[in-house]
Amino acid sequence: MLKFLLSDNESLAKYMHGKFASFEDVKRRMLLKSRAQNPAIPDHLYRLDQQEAFLGIESLSEILTKGFERIAFTHLELNANRVYVKPEQQNHWQEIITFIPPLLLQCAFLHKYMYTNYSNCKTDESERHKYFKDYILPNTRYTAIPHARIPQLEHYVKEQNGLHDLHMHLNGALETDQVWQDYLFNPLGIYKDLKKGFMIPKVKEQMEQESHLLEPLNYVTLLKSAQKLRDYFFYYLYPHNNHKYDNYDKKSLLREFISNDSDISGSYKHPFLSLITDADDYFCLMSVEGLMYILMLDEISKTKNEFLANLFHFYLLILGLTNRLLVQQTHQNGFEQFQKHTLNGLRENSENIFLRRYYQMHGNDLSYIRFLEGRFSPKDSQKTMITFLRSIFKGWDKMIQDISLDYNNELESVRMKPQLRLIAHFIKKADNKPNDFIRHKVLRYDIFQRAKVLALLIKNHPDYCKKIVAIDAAASEFDAPPEVFAPVFRKMRRAGIKHFTYHAGEDFYHILSGIRAIYEAIVFCDLQKGDRIGHATASGLSPMQWKNNIGCKLLVKQGDYLDDLIFTYHLIIKRKIESLNSILPFIINKVSELSFLIYNKHFPVAILEKAWLMRQCCPVHALESDRENLILNNIYDEEEWCFIINNGFVNSRNELKNDKAYKLLKTYHNLNNRSGFDKIISIDPFDILKAEDVELLQLELLHEMTKREIVIETLPTSNVRIGFHKNYSTYHLLNWVKWQEEGKSIPPIVVGSDDTGIFATNIYNEYANIYCMLLYTHNMPHSKVMKIIKRLDEDSRIYKFE
Repeated sequence: MLKFLLSDNESLAKYMHGKFASFEDVKRRMLLKSRAQNPAIPDHLYRLDQQEAFLGIESLSEILTKGFERIAFTHLELNANRVYVKPEQQNHWQEIITFIPPLLLQCAFLHKYMYTNYSNCKTDESERHKYFKDYILPNTRYTAIPHARIPQLEHYVKEQNGLHDLHMHLNGALETDQVWQDYLFNPLGIYKDLKKGFMIPKVKEQMEQESHLLEPLNYVTLLKSAQKLRDYFFYYLYPHNNHKYDNYDKKSLLREFISNDSDISGSYKHPFLSLITDADDYFCLMSVEGLMYILMLDEISKTKNEFLANLFHFYLLILGLTNRLLVQQTHQNGFEQFQKHTLNGLRENSENIFLRRYYQMHGNDLSYIRFLEGRFSPKDSQKTMITFLRSIFKGWDKMIQDISLDYNNELESVRMKPQLRLIAHFIKKADNKPNDFIRHKVLRYDIFQRAKVLALLIKNHPDYCKKIVAIDAAASEFDAPPEVFAPVFRKMRRAGIKHFTYHAGEDFYHILSGIRAIYEAIVFCDLQKGDRIGHATASGLSPMQWKNNIGCKLLVKQGDYLDDLIFTYHLIIKRKIESLNSILPFIINKVSELSFLIYNKHFPVAILEKAWLMRQCCPVHALESDRENLILNNIYDEEEWCFIINNGFVNSRNELKNDKAYKLLKTYHNLNNRSGFDKIISIDPFDILKAEDVELLQLELLHEMTKREIVIETLPTSNVRIGFHKNYSTYHLLNWVKWQEEGKSIPPIVVGSDDTGIFATNIYNEYANIYCMLLYTHNMPHSKVMKIIKRLDEDSRIYKFE
């Protein structure tokens, strides 16, 4: 229940209206927040939970001191001067820090555990500097996210000189406690970003979902309030004469803090920085914030000053609101919730410089990463692309230079410097301006232009050949299918790119659609040995678990469901799945029914199957009969003109006009038929294929991937938040492990962190989450867990893109 302390919008609104939140207010709201997570549980059980949570807590000051301490001491432990997550709590800790940023919890822990040994820290400068240097800085220098102390994993990481992170997006990387410093330093920048974000419907939806307070000006006023509160905390702890706060009473002070008469463009400096240094040390601001937390918690703990507790509570609620905009919460399930974080642009100003991101993901000891594949979106001009790439590598080179200075001569010979490679990911976008004859025409032209720029860059600047090692397609699968990207993937392979990966099967309406997306990405985009699929959740998720999440009825587009059944028919026939032959007549009947509803004509299933497979052809080329007209088009490509013939769909272009599948392909693309395709229908998700049948399809797909040596990129925290999981206990990696032990064909699996800021993680913690899930939830012995960990990292070493 206490984890909701920073999710209390009602108390935040009260402060904004010049009123104080009481202990009873907060206690009541924690019960209601907890109850909202599962309203099926009766109140009398929640009241027992409330009694347990608030045992020994009788005031707001005790909520902030004892409350945060309880959470911290439940999850954290100390070894020497370093804070670690208790291994048995690692998976739960990953959820807790979606509610409360980890810096605050670390400081609540350090205050209670260590502050007694530095009793004069507040007033004695030398003692304060020593405490800061010995305890705060080592735990918060680059990241505030601690990791579990797992001797076997720590030894392995040290022995291997770090881990391989093979799926990490360079945007969405900075953690909340870093970004928070930037917000208070420059409220004007976030105001502009928030105004821009409000123009995007999904972003506005996110804002209204998380708080009714989030009009851009209201939020910036809150940031200015946080600035003033910081200043007051410093004044209170270190009073000086003739300060403007000297003559304020409590109500006047609160009114001063919430007034919006301040200039949001003015410069601002963290007042507590002066306790540590006279310099504007940008890189230690997160640690300075931690010092402020500890000093405030100590003061409130000693004095029981309820007024000061109220103001600190107000400050932390503003931080909590910010955190919900930056980190995907446990209640924000699914890809669209994740996408709102990527669209809101609230990290843009903070992520202009790459160096902080690299330090953060490499850990406070600069030991997490051995090999990083960073993903970026290619630009639409060569000049913009070069400028962007230079900034990426400038930050990386600076980090390598800095950490090389820290290596002594003995370590230099054995400690490998981390390596960075880049993957250009094309962005899936919705078809908001539909063309009459070609689906996703605007997007196809856009990614073709970006691919052309990227190909020219690689040709004209050979040094980038070694740095940009692969191509990807990312973002929402609901917006664009693999067929849109297939021509561009082929173009980039011809341009000399050797490696390819594709986000597929991450989120879906029907689990069959997720399985189909993985298959289409492999076949349509011609993925080859050593290429990879990002996420591939649909190939491992338990079908029954999925059904239990979505219920007995499912709304789908009837065209998508038709495609799912055509794909199922295709896989059963191609893979000769004899145990599913008995359902083929039911599939064929349903396919016939749906195709008539969509196209107003019955088609044999073989024609529908061929037309579906023909979607991998570029429609700009395949549907154009006049080559000369096409040559005038800047998207013309000779290989794509010949693709439909060279891949055996027809023997010559003259045959196209009489080919039934080709005619159906044109019908599929024609705008007049899309309303039937997009019509929403309600189905029983297991009306034809039962859960065990879907599992057979999963295994056949995995066998096909194994045969082709297509690798899976699994991303633990991302998959738990976006996939159909409540927590790590059902994380589908376990199914892949179990099936492999049963002798099933499972392809190689590698690990990534995805978006380290949005998911509040890093590659070390992703391995720790896997380790602790297997050990503590599924009771595997240490030796077996380490064998799995080593296999994952070994696959990452083998299948990294170089």
